[in-house]
Amino acid sequence: MSLFETRKPKRFEYKPRFYNPDKEELEQLKAKYGNNEGESYKRRIDIRSAMKEKKEEKLGKPVSGLRIIFIACLIIAILYFLLYVVETWQ
Repeated sequence: MSLFETRKPKRFEYKPRFYNPDKEELEQLKAKYGNNEGESYKRRIDIRSAMKEKKEEKLGKPVSGLRIIFIACLIIAILYFLLYVVETWQ
């Protein structure tokens, strides 16, 4: 013991021990199959963009003339039924 010598503080070396079975299982799966975290997100984006393209493709197509003629004939037939047939029943 000396008069002017100061002691060095004792080091506190605490190593926490915590067992998380879910995290350990996840780490094992990552090691087995590889780290594919962004792959599912990328796949979702690809599906969304494909659906968007398909929707735009459908909207871009002109309506066929045959369909317009069919709808017009259907409307005329309904109007004819409402104006003449229903009127004669009374």
